[in-house]
Amino acid sequence: MDVEFEDLTVRVNSNWFKKESGRRILKGVSGKFKAGQLSAILGPSGAGKSSLLNAISGYRSQGVSGRLKLNGVPGDEARVRKMSCYIQQEDLLQPMLTLQEVMNFAALLKLPPGTSYKQRRAVINDIQGILGLIECRHTRTEALSGGQKKRLSIALELINNPPVLFLDEPTSGLDNVSTSYTLRLLRTLAHQGRTIVCTIHQPSASLFQMFDHVYVLASGLCVYQGVTGELVPFLSSVGLHCPRHYNPADFVIEMTDGEDEDNIKRLSTAIKNGKVVQLTSADAKKTIPDFTNLPIEGLPIGALPLEEKIVAVPGYGEKYVDMDNGICITCRADSSAWLEFCTLFRRMFLQIMRNKTGLKIQFYHHLVCSLAVGIVFWGKARDGNQFFNHMKFCMGIILFHAYTQCMVPVLTFPFEVKLLKKEHFNRWYRLTPYYMALQLSKVPTMTLFSQLFLTIVYVMSGLPLEFYRFFVFSVVGVMTAFVAEGWGLAIGSVFNVTNGSAVGPMTIAPFLGFAIYGFDFARDIPAWFMPILKLSFLRSGVIALIIVVFGMNRGFLDCNHEMYCHFKNPRIIIYYLDIEGVSPWQEIAGMFAMLLFFRIVCFFGLKWRLRT
Repeated sequence: MDVEFEDLTVRVNSNWFKKESGRRILKGVSGKFKAGQLSAILGPSGAGKSSLLNAISGYRSQGVSGRLKLNGVPGDEARVRKMSCYIQQEDLLQPMLTLQEVMNFAALLKLPPGTSYKQRRAVINDIQGILGLIECRHTRTEALSGGQKKRLSIALELINNPPVLFLDEPTSGLDNVSTSYTLRLLRTLAHQGRTIVCTIHQPSASLFQMFDHVYVLASGLCVYQGVTGELVPFLSSVGLHCPRHYNPADFVIEMTDGEDEDNIKRLSTAIKNGKVVQLTSADAKKTIPDFTNLPIEGLPIGALPLEEKIVAVPGYGEKYVDMDNGICITCRADSSAWLEFCTLFRRMFLQIMRNKTGLKIQFYHHLVCSLAVGIVFWGKARDGNQFFNHMKFCMGIILFHAYTQCMVPVLTFPFEVKLLKKEHFNRWYRLTPYYMALQLSKVPTMTLFSQLFLTIVYVMSGLPLEFYRFFVFSVVGVMTAFVAEGWGLAIGSVFNVTNGSAVGPMTIAPFLGFAIYGFDFARDIPAWFMPILKLSFLRSGVIALIIVVFGMNRGFLDCNHEMYCHFKNPRIIIYYLDIEGVSPWQEIAGMFAMLLFFRIVCFFGLKWRLRT
């Protein structure tokens, strides 16, 4: 599939508060990347290489204008996304999984639902053999080398065999040997019939010769487009003579880098800003092969006869043909949301269980904190003279769950959002199944650790050993944990780690202020202010725990004071706090409403991130 663009312009608005057209990164460039060729986008830093790749791949749509064609037929962003994949410069791979497991999960998500286990294994084994990944198939992704990670990133996208691959700096961070191996691999894949386009900063002379087609940018303009071997003659035709034994890639970058605009203008005018393609005489005579009369089993992937509507390619399941121009759309068939949910849930839960260090930290954190709280409030739940300690006890439990569960996703979820953006953009799955798997995968471990803390604290504090009271006590604590986690996910879905670390505590502070306001026996809280107080899930949790500790028909407390013990009767405490007639389930219901609200905010935050 040939990818062609005309008069492509990319603008960025550096000022959000002013309605301006923005600075132009790309200035009406044109070009064409042909099937069967390894194409490189070359240029000095700031030339617009990544902007061009993002624009033609559909990864960036805001501020982009121009015309896009696929095999000469006008196309759009959705059409390109359906038949291509985008491999980012950063190797974003799922942690805590082996290479084989990552590819298995990718195959479940990307291959058609009817694909058998044997067919999936055949596809995975073939790709691993081609990319040289067989020897490290049982190695975890975090232990792979830089070259292996890069090859795995490519392997994951080859599972559904897209006809077009876009790669942003595929050689970044690799040594010379790994770089050479990666480019030879990409060249082989391209010569099988795929269209492969990648950005590269400054390749050596030997690496430069591996590319079939070069597109050179400078200051947002196209200064060369054509085969690699014609670059030096083209430069000579405009008066820029490359010295013998000099790397042409280095020379063209040196001639177009810096503040001298004369060379850029001269080259851009000669190439008509990308509308002219420099070809050799042999390349000019090449035509697209005709696969019409070949049997299906002998076809290169990506080429199918036009008269076939749906055909079966061995090892790859069903392939769909675009009848407008004969393009074989090799994207995954639409799988059910349930299949995507089950696959993602299994993957997330396995990652949680594999994270032994994280589980140990959580276990010891909950165990040590519960013992500390239990020692501080040892047996005080039975003492009628310890009213203020009782209040501190209830607030301490709520604050522990709030800060523990809020800050963890604030610090870890932004990385998961990066993975989500990559996989969702390449059409692995839809957002809703991912979101549901995300919400449910952490329920078992969170409930278990929270229950460990609550059980130890309940017993050591001396609360009555009554099942129903303990059950409500546990529900309040666990509900607080899930509400706080939802708020942390909402923050992590929008902000990065640095900003989220500031936003998290800053937003919890008002909830904390509302939680403790009004517990000084004051009954003069304005009526209009009460709805605002109820917005604090921490306040709802504190009130629910106070009712569990002093309400629910609890008997008289112990009182060793010789003269007077005002709070011996727990009903007096309920009266002074003005929560008579309040059921703990009412507060739990309010917390559940806040839980739903925070989770909805998280969903729309993710949706916004995926759109930008």
